[in-house]
Amino acid sequence: MSAPVRQTRPAAVTLDQLLDLLALQRQPGAPDADHFLGRPQRHPADRVFGGLQLAQAVAAAGRTVPGGHRALSLQADFLAGVPTNEPLHWRVERLTDSASMSTRRSTLLAQDGTERFTALSRWGTTREDLPVHHPARPLPAPPPEELPELADRFGDDERVPAWWRTERPVSFRHAAVPPYLEVVEPPQDHQTAWLRTTGELPDDEVVRAAVVAYVTDMSILEGAFRALGSRRHAPGSRILSLTHTLTWHRHPDFSAWHQFDSRIQAVAHGRTLGTGEIFDREGRHVVSASQLGLVRLA
Repeated sequence: MSAPVRQTRPAAVTLDQLLDLLALQRQPGAPDADHFLGRPQRHPADRVFGGLQLAQAVAAAGRTVPGGHRALSLQADFLAGVPTNEPLHWRVERLTDSASMSTRRSTLLAQDGTERFTALSRWGTTREDLPVHHPARPLPAPPPEELPELADRFGDDERVPAWWRTERPVSFRHAAVPPYLEVVEPPQDHQTAWLRTTGELPDDEVVRAAVVAYVTDMSILEGAFRALGSRRHAPGSRILSLTHTLTWHRHPDFSAWHQFDSRIQAVAHGRTLGTGEIFDREGRHVVSASQLGLVRLA
């Protein structure tokens, strides 16, 4: 195997930059909907990161719900690629409103009015006096303090694209080396990563929910390469998101470490289904996620 190519690391994407991207600007629009304008981030350069689309969809919807309502669920569909050289125009439709629950549809529109992404989100009040049952438990994993950042693993290796080598607004520490350049032996259909934002998040439940959406698009389907004995960044390998779902059981603050366990449920006909659970440091199950995507193995 050839030695890694050493070069200056790509510029970091900071937490302040992410928070700025989530501060959408309200725009005048049709009377039957709310309109917001957002900006893309610079990595990856070929298309707007799916996690940012999810996060901005949550941020836009969250600015239209009653103050006591918090994110409950999200069902999103990626309809077309989104270029990085134009503003992101969001239309939010207020589908239902009641004292305890509201429903919103956030749609990302192209300049010609066609839809590129859409997400249905539910928001509601929380009841701390009702029964709680969380059977899911985190997988055994080393503590995050013993694990390296992705940027430390691959930051100088140009065989890995810049988006996976740069320092991100969310620290990602895999419990085992991810299948970026080497085949994982023996094959396995699950993986664990610790995550935490690189600084404190504001005391804003909409922003915190948006960051959850942003993070869950980062690694949930990587296990397909582990399971099939392939390499994520072999020339020609690719993942494209099709659908994404989220359920909030609690409302985490990712300023603290959380464990993200993900599993591949199936790979068939060029498509893969991944599911994931996020736990806080005390082992409490806070978020469930799933994603269907197209996968190409080199």
